[in-house]
Amino acid sequence: MSLVPYFNDLSFYSDPSAHKSRYASLVKSFKSNFPDDKIEFFARSPGRVNLIGDHIDYNYFPVLPMAIEVDVVAAVSTNDSSFIIISNTDSDKFPQEKVAIGQDSDFVIDREHHTWANYFKCGLIVAAKFLQEKSGEGKYKLKGMNITFSGIVPTGGGLSSSAAFCVASTLAVLHANGVKEISKADLTRITVVSEHYLGLNNGGMDQCASVYGEQGKALFIEFQPQLKGTPFEFPVKNLTFVITNSLQVSNKYETAPIHYNLRVVEMAIAGDLLAKKLGVEGKPGIARDSNVDTYSLRGVMEGYCGPWDGENLKEGAAKLSKMIDVVSKTLTEKKGYTVEQCCKELGITAEEFHLKYLEKIPVKFDVLKLYQRSLHVYRESLRVLQTLQLLSSPVEDESKFFQAFGSLMNESQHDLDVLNESSNSKLNEICAIALDNGAYGSRVTGAGWGGSIVHLTSTENLPRLTSSLIDTYYKREFPQIKEEEIQEAVIDSKPATGSCLLSAEIIDKLVN
Repeated sequence: MSLVPYFNDLSFYSDPSAHKSRYASLVKSFKSNFPDDKIEFFARSPGRVNLIGDHIDYNYFPVLPMAIEVDVVAAVSTNDSSFIIISNTDSDKFPQEKVAIGQDSDFVIDREHHTWANYFKCGLIVAAKFLQEKSGEGKYKLKGMNITFSGIVPTGGGLSSSAAFCVASTLAVLHANGVKEISKADLTRITVVSEHYLGLNNGGMDQCASVYGEQGKALFIEFQPQLKGTPFEFPVKNLTFVITNSLQVSNKYETAPIHYNLRVVEMAIAGDLLAKKLGVEGKPGIARDSNVDTYSLRGVMEGYCGPWDGENLKEGAAKLSKMIDVVSKTLTEKKGYTVEQCCKELGITAEEFHLKYLEKIPVKFDVLKLYQRSLHVYRESLRVLQTLQLLSSPVEDESKFFQAFGSLMNESQHDLDVLNESSNSKLNEICAIALDNGAYGSRVTGAGWGGSIVHLTSTENLPRLTSSLIDTYYKREFPQIKEEEIQEAVIDSKPATGSCLLSAEIIDKLVN
């Protein structure tokens, strides 16, 4: 069983000295917010970049992300009050808030008045449920806490700032309430649903990548038959990634009804429609396991093509290839389905359709693009397996390896743009600039509709790539941009250590 690690220093960073001043500032901010308190420990969780495999995790297909060194760190003290007070080093943007934790508190999240405390409550809710699992209903009382957060994962940048924050919050609450050891599997299991309390029906990639990250390694994350992350090293030593924040902010929570959640709903409806047309509906062992209690697209594949253990890459690729062909022949409304057309195909009334698919997750749409979304899921999932096969094979020609990896990333970007419609003209332009200046592959990473692009390149091409992006995109698009803003926009892409706890002993080492 792999446990969340505990450190007494900053050695888990690739360059510990580069992070000392930030931790010193966090300590100073905590003391300013809570002058009578002493920090007892730190809880930390990083952001992630997804190398390939976006908008498929909530259909339970494997993905290939890596944790990165930008992270969220919480400095924590405990007390016997009935409140948790949260503060932030960026107090102008995230003012101090108080969360009641008394016996009558149910941690209600007010979606009409959204504040950063709602994300903390997501972590608090899943932590409280876990404590109930361990101790039994009513057998524990949550500790009061004073917390100061420091986050350097860009918000709305597609690098999972919200997941990093929720996981760090969950870890802080658990450790404060006596859970001194927790497995990575348990921490992932309980946090994958944390943002569901905000109404964001994401899959588990972001949380799993944040928890399971290892220094110098990417991750192969599987969701079925069980959730797990397997670290692996790249076969080419001069391979590197550049992550560029487009500075087009896309807040998943605010845009969910027309973007993220709409994709979840479209894919859920597509799952049911395919299941009906392909004779999968009602088959033993095929569960309605999507976020909307419908057949997932993976469930449809296994019902139609037979079970897949997630490990046999050749078998998985064959089943996915078959489903790509099936989708093209089965989902005939290529321009999109109206509600009326869906009802006719599914054999249900408009009222039944609304109750089943649109009541749980509010969305807005003109037509439902079931063909495009399904085709994206199966094609993107196939690319993940092809990428893993490439990364697991001996490299005889580095140039051909870079070209093959880059081609898979570029095909992914095409489908994200055309089939999933989560890219846009400006993001496509950034990809084009990169590909003309030393990148082998460039693609939107994360939810999309803004956020960040990940570029595959070599250490030799790195200087030309970064300087071209700075000159051709950032300085042209944002003439008043400051040098420090550019440095923050070009994200350190070294694979990083995942979630961890830190001893208060690091405070004494910050000045040495």
